[in-house]
Amino acid sequence: MRYGLQTAQAVKEDTERERASYLRKLQESSDEVSGRGAQTVYRDPKTGKIIDAQQMLKDEEDKKRRREQLKEKQKEWNQGLVQQRERAEELRKLEQVRQAGSAALESDLDAEQRAKMRWNDPAQKFLENKKPSKTNKYPEYKGYAPPNRFGIRPGYRWDGVDRSNGFENELFKSQAAADTQKSQDYAYSVADW
Repeated sequence: MRYGLQTAQAVKEDTERERASYLRKLQESSDEVSGRGAQTVYRDPKTGKIIDAQQMLKDEEDKKRRREQLKEKQKEWNQGLVQQRERAEELRKLEQVRQAGSAALESDLDAEQRAKMRWNDPAQKFLENKKPSKTNKYPEYKGYAPPNRFGIRPGYRWDGVDRSNGFENELFKSQAAADTQKSQDYAYSVADW
């Protein structure tokens, strides 16, 4: 390498010479010095210690397996107890059927199908007596309750005191007056002359 004022050609020759010298030294050096064919060294990003690559892969697989197991447990936990019981009952029935044979399976399935109520079943009226009785599970208020425009009955704990501001009563009065006026107008329009 020369110093001082140089031409572009001289600088180019110098850099080519330096590059060729570097490549020659690199090729002549041993694999250990140049790093040719060397194994990749993995280091822990926090501590800087060398990590065994195969051990690292094994640890990653373990983590992945643990995550999948946790997802499976989470899926199981997300199911309700009722669904788990139903599934266990279903599995138990299937096991019984497998042990008992096809005759038991047909009779059980037939009984289950008959017990199910379907909205579009034409023979439903023949099975009406098997239908569970529909009872209101909440008691109703017994006694007079002022009417409202939605037809909603008061709750069974209502004390009977009308706390409205009178709007419903006025609404019913105005509707009744309008109906009366309408019927009177009609009667007047069709009266004999």
